[in-house]
Amino acid sequence: MNAKKLSLCILTALSLVLPAGCGGEEKEEKEISVPVKIYTVRPEDLSQYIKLTGMVTAAKDQMVFSKTSERIEELLVKPGDRIAEGQIIARQYSALFKQTADAAKAGADNARAQYILAEANFKRMERLCSQKAISPQQFEQADMQFKAAKAGLDAAEAQYLSAKEQLENCSVKAPFGGIVAAVYVELNQMLPAGQPVAQIIDPRMMKAKIRVSAKDIQSVKKGYEADIVVPVLAGKTYKGRVVNLDQAIDPVTKTFEAEIVITNPDADLKSGLYAEFLIISRTIKDAVIVPENSLLSQTAVTINKEKGTQQNSRRYFLFTVEQGRAKIKEVTVGLTSAGRAEITKGLSVNEQVIVVGNNIVQDGQSVSVVE
Repeated sequence: MNAKKLSLCILTALSLVLPAGCGGEEKEEKEISVPVKIYTVRPEDLSQYIKLTGMVTAAKDQMVFSKTSERIEELLVKPGDRIAEGQIIARQYSALFKQTADAAKAGADNARAQYILAEANFKRMERLCSQKAISPQQFEQADMQFKAAKAGLDAAEAQYLSAKEQLENCSVKAPFGGIVAAVYVELNQMLPAGQPVAQIIDPRMMKAKIRVSAKDIQSVKKGYEADIVVPVLAGKTYKGRVVNLDQAIDPVTKTFEAEIVITNPDADLKSGLYAEFLIISRTIKDAVIVPENSLLSQTAVTINKEKGTQQNSRRYFLFTVEQGRAKIKEVTVGLTSAGRAEITKGLSVNEQVIVVGNNIVQDGQSVSVVE
């Protein structure tokens, strides 16, 4: 009984084991594809930047002053108003100046009439004198009257121009089109000549004066373009250009001053804001560009036994996808900027470079591209 039970147990065990070992050759393990993200190489421009910081101000920013001593009779603008060139922003009391100008104009008109009569008489007497019809003394008298009339006209016109200018000075005008940044006077305020009335700025064009270190001065030239980023405006970028660059270093700060003019078409860039200036010092056109995070590097050590020297160099690699498999390639890196790298050797346009998963794949390994 015990022997039968033992035989039955052995047969049962064999029946459980045999199917696993009697299937012929063992099945091959299924290859697992590594999920990766790729970047398709295309020709792009790549620029190298010098990053500097500074404060933005209005390129056209002017105080407007009163030219006469009188009270403010009309105040025609307020801060924030848009104005045109020559627009009147305030008027000072002008009744007395107008009376003076009107009287001066009447005097000039009368002097002009006297001059016309004297000129006509002079020409008539000149003709008669040439015909011996009058005496030289009569001609001299006509000549003196003509010259006196001319001098009287000149004086009257000068007096009128002066009075007219004084009257016009009662109207305070904008020197250029822009926005009223500030108003410094109130209605009916007595205002001496030479006092500020308003501040006018043109918000379409801004500027900044920034400091350039001695080590960066060779990378900044007059005419270079710049991208201006303003952090408080959600990182919005503006375009600018270097218009002036000091030729001598500041002995205290050991820096050079550069002036940048900034285009502000939407007029949303305000004076006094802090900004970052990315001056484009070099641009490569239609380069083979890859994301910098697609690159893997390795330090190579070269030993010169004869000279007893050691030289370290860095080698760069990346993975491409070819026929569903990762392929490692050694590349030569040129310019790098803003997270992008120029490849000068080892890679061509339209190749697919692994940018996510490149640190876990191996050469020849199966990969699956995911979005």
